[in-house]
Formats: sequence, structure tokens, C-alpha cells
Amino acid sequence: MLNENQTLSTEFQHPETVPLGNRVYEHLKADILAQKILPATLLQESELGEQFNVSRTPVREALRHLLNESLIRRSGRFYQVIEMSTKEIQDLYEVREALERMAVRLFIERAGDASIEKLYAIIENQSQALSAKDLTAFANFDTEFHLTIAATTNNPLLLEQLSAVHDKAKLVRRRDAKTTPNWFNGVIAEHERILNALGRRDIAVADAEMRYHLNSVVRLHRGLKQEPRGPSASAI
Repeated sequence: MLNENQTLSTEFQHPETVPLGNRVYEHLKADILAQKILPATLLQESELGEQFNVSRTPVREALRHLLNESLIRRSGRFYQVIEMSTKEIQDLYEVREALERMAVRLFIERAGDASIEKLYAIIENQSQALSAKDLTAFANFDTEFHLTIAATTNNPLLLEQLSAVHDKAKLVRRRDAKTTPNWFNGVIAEHERILNALGRRDIAVADAEMRYHLNSVVRLHRGLKQEPRGPSASAI
């Protein structure tokens, strides 16, 4: 169940034209991804209805959406926010690596210079967020960087699949990065190396840099030391 330290964002910001179930879903999803609702937390329809001051019907609709996105799972009469095992994280990042590498290849084939400039702006915003110690904004810009690459491929299915993977990846990054503050600076440096390779239209280097970048997250989760530099020439 929600404990006294977990405060939901129950004040709706969406226009009233948005169905109530969707509004509850958006709020619950945002709170789960921001870890305002922690992994393994039990969710009960009646309790959520009281928190949001709505009937059980929109709550049930919201929970169904979250269940379909694998952000929660059934736990007897209740629902539970997912707490990913090491095997599940490995599976997630195997899929993410395949999608991200495809996005890099298609980006180089299809993107124009304006897309490169947009990515530079995102990295600058992410750097400013880190300087301000705004880790929520930092994480949002991190996701924006990767999904902008995917969006530029003009492949809606790729973007949809990668967006879903990123939602689950946020749960891993937010939890593990808290214990390794220096990791944040490494993320920006890795993004810069990826972008430099994209700007040169160098598929081999961009692919290697993306693989290195994703591996750094896996190493973070496993508690392993990060590699001091980008991928070696032999990896490229």
C-alpha cells in the first residue's frame, strides 16, 4: 500500500475534455516513473479512488493501461508496481540495444542537419539541468535525446517500441544512479560522443558509442566500475 511518504500528484493538470481514466493513468504513470510511487508498492482501487476523489471505474481503467504497459503487475486482489529483477533488466537492455542501434543507423541515413542541431540543444539543456542539480529535468532530457534520434528516423513503430522500453528503463536508472553521482557527468560525455559520430555520419563509430553508452547503464546496475573512456578502436 502507499505509505505516508509517498504523495501522489492528484491535482489534475489536463483539460476536462480528457477522459477521467486517462487523467488518472497519466498521473499514476508519472509518479511511478519519477519513483514517487516506489517499486513493489501495492496499489488498491479503493485507496486510489479516495486519493484522486474519483470512482473505481476510472481507477480501474488507469490500472489496466499500466498493466498493459508492464509498469504494474497483478498481486492477488491488488496491483503492484514492478520491481525488475536482474534477468528482467538484462532482457530489457538487450531489446533496448537492438532498437537504439537501429535508430542510429536509420538516423544517419535519413536525418538532416537541423536534427543534429536539435540534439546539440538537448545536450546543452541536460548539462544545465545537471548544473542546477535538477535530476528530474536531467532524466527527461536524457529520454528526449534518445527518442529524438528515433523520431527522426520517420519510423513510428520504432519510436513507439523504444518509448515503451525507455519508460521501464527509467525505473532502473533513477534507482541505481542515486548511489553513483559521478555517473551523470559520464552520460553527457557519452551523448556528446554519440552525437559527434552522428554528425560525421559515421555509422560504425556511432553504433559503437551507443553500445558503450547502454553498457554503462548495465554496469551501473551491477555495481561495476565504469570504463574510463569510450569504446576502443578494436570495438569500432
